[in-house]
Amino acid sequence: MPSSTAPPAPDIRTIAPRVLDDLWNKHDLGVIDEHFSPHVVTHVPLPGQPVIHGTAGLRELAGRMFTAMPDLSRTTHEVLAQGDKVMVRGELRGHQRGTLMGIPPTGRPTVLTEHVIMRFTGSRIAEMWQQADYLGVLGQLGITPPEDAGPLGTVAHTVRTVGRLGALTVRDRVGRGRRAGR
Repeated sequence: MPSSTAPPAPDIRTIAPRVLDDLWNKHDLGVIDEHFSPHVVTHVPLPGQPVIHGTAGLRELAGRMFTAMPDLSRTTHEVLAQGDKVMVRGELRGHQRGTLMGIPPTGRPTVLTEHVIMRFTGSRIAEMWQQADYLGVLGQLGITPPEDAGPLGTVAHTVRTVGRLGALTVRDRVGRGRRAGR
């Protein structure tokens, strides 16, 4: 008599944080093709970032992050699962060495707290949502004014920031030109 037992369901509660660890700590873009559906839909709330359709866009986003923060690493703090979804709470850390969200390299350290929700179809991630504290990162990069700046302090901070970003942009372009042998 043939066995009618189905193969065991994948342990998505274990897969999800491992995928994030391999991607962000090992900088292994291969996990995208291995664990994500080719038609994955990714929702990342970055300014100007549309919904990403497919693995190619996800690889491009990760590549931009690795360029902006070569020392990028991730820590998982909590994993919750129910049905076909897993929520992973964690944080990304790194020093901004390349352009990030249109901001030239500052060299400053950042910590991005995030919640990532993944919806699985079988053992593959079919959809992913990220909720993250990008405003906090802008503060860490010195872009947003301090909370206690007041109206005049905010204007002064804005003027200083525009000047600083201009200088950083020039420094970055000069540095890239030197590295390219120009």
